Amino acid sequence: MKILRIRVNGLPLYKEPFDVSFCAVQRVQSNHMNSVYNLFGNIYVNTVEAFAGINASGKTMALKVISFASMLLGAMPLNAEFIPQILGENTKVEFDIDFYVDNKICHLYSRIVKNRNADGSNVVQILSEKLWEKSITSKVNKTNLLSFDKVAPSRVRDSSDEYLPDDVSIMIAVNKQIKDRITFVDLVAFTNVNLFFPEGGDIPTEIITLLDPTIEHITVENVNDKVITRLKFFNRNELVLLEPNELNVYLSSGTVKGVRVFTDAARVLKNGGYLLVDEIENHFNRELVASLIRLFTNKKTNPKGAVIIFSTHYPELLDELDRNDSVFITRSDKGLGVDNLNSLLSRNDMKKSEVYQSNFLGGTAPKYKSLVALQKRIIKSLEE
Repeated sequence: MKILRIRVNGLPLYKEPFDVSFCAVQRVQSNHMNSVYNLFGNIYVNTVEAFAGINASGKTMALKVISFASMLLGAMPLNAEFIPQILGENTKVEFDIDFYVDNKICHLYSRIVKNRNADGSNVVQILSEKLWEKSITSKVNKTNLLSFDKVAPSRVRDSSDEYLPDDVSIMIAVNKQIKDRITFVDLVAFTNVNLFFPEGGDIPTEIITLLDPTIEHITVENVNDKVITRLKFFNRNELVLLEPNELNVYLSSGTVKGVRVFTDAARVLKNGGYLLVDEIENHFNRELVASLIRLFTNKKTNPKGAVIIFSTHYPELLDELDRNDSVFITRSDKGLGVDNLNSLLSRNDMKKSEVYQSNFLGGTAPKYKSLVALQKRIIKSLEE
């Protein structure tokens, strides 16, 4: 399954509908082929999607909206604790999600509300849903790719779904039928929590060597429902760790994060899924981040079109990307907004970091008046 577009109307923090397309909208040139994945014909999706913006511009919120949409597609219970909190109370929100699966283009419409119970708890309810599907034919092209005119819904949420929980999408039935289910690894919740929760087995030597060549091996095993981690440095005795956070005592924060992120990246690349990383540069140097991104922009390591979606404060990372349409600029001006760089910048030969840092786009650099006011305050305090 490949997500093509997510459009959400009614989110409390956004002044306009949230609208993000993962399709390659600009021309796909021969030197860009490693950065895109061909679905069929001349339809491509980007394998890297970056969200860049200054502090409090809505980068993390944008990733949470994407994560929520993926869990809606995966038919996860929307009242579960791990579901991102993006809905406003007593506000109806409409999700329109386009996706490609099993040689079909599909459109899911979900109308959702979050209410507060008498005991103060919140409850999410799906009020209505419809699903449209159309098979891939020679008549489907970029112009009508996401058009469902004269196409009747193939599935509608109604009274016949009496056994379907109010917070579970009709996608639960669809997912039982499709062959290519979505694999979505969401690391947003762990942005400020540097822990590694492996599934078990040996961490690949190649990952360990990339992060810290002094480590001989890291092995994880489950013994009586207890996770045991064995860590061995070269020419030193093996350490047996009983808690995941003990790794932070012996390894750098970058190594701990790297073991998790690169292990998850390998899993996503194998399945052609999605990896979501907030503030990708945290604990990593630039070259390590670039190495991670390049795994997704290389046909040899990414033959199934896996996608990494990340946020960053550092515009220099944008120069690693070949295409403008794989970059989204987040800004806050009386409400959050997300714009695709391709719609803001017609030229693809300009260095993205320079365009961003120059504030040519607007809202991508700290406000000058605020900086001047802060300078004056500091000068005044020094004179007192």
